[in-house]
Amino acid sequence: GDKVIFLANDWQAGLVPVYMCYKYRKHNCYTQARAIYVIHNLGYQGQYHGHDACRFFGIDGKAATDLVLGNCINLSKGALICADRVLTVSPNYSKEIQTASGGFNLQDFVSAKAASLRLAGILNGIDDCWDPAVDPDVFVNFSVEDFEKGKMENKAALQKMLGLDINPDLCLIGFVGRLTWQKGIDVLASVISWLMQDTGNGVTGQVQLIMMGNGERQYSDTLRWAESTYKGRVCGYVGFDPKVEHQMMAACDLLLMPSRYEPCGLPQMYSQMYGTLPVVHATGGLVDSVKDVSLGVETATGFLVSPLSSDKLKETLFRAVELNIKRKQDFLRMQRTAMQHDYYWPKAMDEYERQIDIVLYEPATVR
Repeated sequence: GDKVIFLANDWQAGLVPVYMCYKYRKHNCYTQARAIYVIHNLGYQGQYHGHDACRFFGIDGKAATDLVLGNCINLSKGALICADRVLTVSPNYSKEIQTASGGFNLQDFVSAKAASLRLAGILNGIDDCWDPAVDPDVFVNFSVEDFEKGKMENKAALQKMLGLDINPDLCLIGFVGRLTWQKGIDVLASVISWLMQDTGNGVTGQVQLIMMGNGERQYSDTLRWAESTYKGRVCGYVGFDPKVEHQMMAACDLLLMPSRYEPCGLPQMYSQMYGTLPVVHATGGLVDSVKDVSLGVETATGFLVSPLSSDKLKETLFRAVELNIKRKQDFLRMQRTAMQHDYYWPKAMDEYERQIDIVLYEPATVR
């Protein structure tokens, strides 16, 4: 029969809900089917200038109105209006895209979906290959039972491999991500010299930094500058190696994610499985997946930076590194709590099934 679900992921599939409304249902086809539009990043909308929507997509004037925003076609706008239900990749992101600062000019259409109770957020899951007990890419496997010893051995091996000074007492901080403005690499760059300078406080200067990523040339140059300036203390890995990413998760004490916005984010969940505590900007799915140290070391799994600025990042990093160096038992407690969380896909799949059950028995969107 035609009682099926179409999961349209991001703007590339944005025409699916539009055609459901304006082509198929109007011809008594797929009347029992429903279309769910899943937003992974509303910053990318599928905008096309200089095209006649009616002729280009074979639709009528009313459908074209749903697709046009300003002077261009916007596939995301059409999908938001026509979808039977809209999902985002984290609960917090579903709230952020209803605001002017997070909606990228589509916030009113997202808010309309929320007002009709057809908007929800589901935190993405992670693959079960992210398990330090069986991960073939790490130097030494470990579990929550023996992670302190396992992480120490992984740290020494990674320090040696990347040309860093082999020192178990230094706090090892990692960054993995695209070298772009969105990922906050400029904010990270602004604190490197401060982080490396030993001023006698027992915190700054007691760290090593590994940064790995591809992207814009200016940020690639920053990584190269940092490595050449702080030999043995900074590794600026311009490029990406998935094996090294796994090794960083196993070896680092902290993972830095100063993203300006992050619909979901995955590295902060990977890192927790390996006992590497995330230091993240309080945005999007990072809020849903990291419990801040202010909740207490028995509950916390990381450190939230808010608002995102150079000074606030310094303040939060100081607190995190100080905890790692001077309050080791509290840091270990947080690591253990983080490793015991469940971020794997079955949990997310259950929520997707629940949303599918809801939408199948709701009235279809009619335009």
